[in-house]
Amino acid sequence: MNTWTRTRTVVTAGLIGVLAAGLSACYGDSGAPVEEEPAIDLAAEEAAVRQVNMTWLEQFRAGNAEGVAALFVEDGWTIGDDGLRDGRAAILADMAEEYAANPDATADWGAKSVWVAASGDLAVERGWFAYDPDGEGEAAGDEGEYITILVKVGDQWMILADAGGSTMPDDEEEE
Repeated sequence: MNTWTRTRTVVTAGLIGVLAAGLSACYGDSGAPVEEEPAIDLAAEEAAVRQVNMTWLEQFRAGNAEGVAALFVEDGWTIGDDGLRDGRAAILADMAEEYAANPDATADWGAKSVWVAASGDLAVERGWFAYDPDGEGEAAGDEGEYITILVKVGDQWMILADAGGSTMPDDEEEE
């Protein structure tokens, strides 16, 4: 199984669990929708989630490892083709290393869709990314997709988990 297939399997299993928990929160034991008071402005919450994504991109492009790590809850994590970073401290260390190793890197990404739970405290974002470790240099760039799970902490959206993987074809054929 190639790395992308493995990552996609892990992400799919995790997402199913998160969506099941979210749906459970939206529907009571009887299966009837649970009434929420006061009403949550889901459009405003979606906009706030999208802003976290844009802030992350701005901090990433600025090479601000502390700014990126601060967007995650303390025990948040991110996983991709290059492995797992478990906890804010690991994310900070990895980002600092990434910026030092690839000072000319370029990145872009954006949301394809954002889902916010009716409770207004859980969101899932699905999107695309493009990354080139040396900008206009000779190294090959990468493209892929991601899923980010965000939770509301007080009145602030924070990243709980982020998983992404390349959608570029493998250089070697699978047997």
